[in-house]
This record gives sequence, structure tokens and C-alpha cells, in this order.
Amino acid sequence: MSATVLVAIASGSEELETVTIVNVLRRADMEVELVSCEVAPQLTIRCARGMNLVADKHISEISTQAYAAIVLPGGMPGAANLGQCQPLVALLKQQQAKRQWLGAICAAPAQVLAKNDLILAAKVTGYPSFQDQLPAAQLQQDSVVVDAQHKLITSQGPATALEFALHLVEQLVGSERRQQVADAMLVTASEA
Repeated sequence: MSATVLVAIASGSEELETVTIVNVLRRADMEVELVSCEVAPQLTIRCARGMNLVADKHISEISTQAYAAIVLPGGMPGAANLGQCQPLVALLKQQQAKRQWLGAICAAPAQVLAKNDLILAAKVTGYPSFQDQLPAAQLQQDSVVVDAQHKLITSQGPATALEFALHLVEQLVGSERRQQVADAMLVTASEA
């Protein structure tokens, strides 16, 4: 395995984004830990559209392991729940201090990153109805925004989840691997 990525979920997380991210990263041969951020140490999470996902671990089981990236799916109230999870927020701050990648999609840039002062000077995007909660001077309208200087990848929502995940692959294991994964999934150039 070339990189370990933590994908955090909580009640109300967007399942399409979560499953797409985990699937694409695993296709790129990355180790992905799907981590429950529920207050009670439960692994089964009921997502925004009623699907149940089973996490690999609970946030209480996470130590100081180094992650190539920590990724936050959106969905409501999932993103708000993630933003209120203090152990996750502490991990995100450690990740940022180590200058390692953070990724957030949909409501997560606003509900997790902005609410916990984790955007700093990075360029950012998010779900349109949450964009007013993001720093106006740094807001971009692209479907996926990669700010390599600040090690932050953000995206707008469910329809952009595949593109977002492929950008994560590119930043974590290279453009050649991204292309291999995209080709194997029959992703056309306009979709990637």
C-alpha cells in the first residue's frame, strides 16, 4: 500500500461522496480507514439518504498515526457532526501542522474546516448554499479546488465526488496512477 488515508464519517454523512472517495482511493491501492466520529463508539452510521455504512474503526481507536490525507465527506447533518467532533478536529489540526493533505467536499469545507479555523489562506470551494460561510476572498467556483501550497483539496458536492477522489489520487500517489484508475473506471477526459 502506498498511502494511508483516513475518511471520517458521522450520522448524516453523504453516502455517495463517502463511497466514491473510499472506492477510488482503494482502486489506487491506498489503505483507507473509514472512521466513525459518533459520540457513542458505534461503527454503523446511518447516512444522509438512509443508507447504513459500517466504519472500520471508531475515532477513539485512532492514535497519532501519520496519514497521507484526512478526508471529510459532506452531507447534512453529517458535516456538522464531524465539525463538532473534538477528537477529529484535533487530528485535523495535527495533520495541518505536519503539512499533510486535508480533503473536504460539499458542506464539509464550511461545517468542519471554516468553523474550526482550518482553511487559513487556502483557496477553497464547497456546496453552493454553504459558500457564504467560506472566506470570500479565497472562494473559487471550480468543481474541485486543489491548493497544493496549503495541502487542501475541496469540492462542491455529490456530482463532483469522482473528480474530487481522482484529484486526491493524483496528489497522493501521482498523475500516472490517477490516469490508470480513471482509465480502468472508464472515466472520460471531460469527467476527470
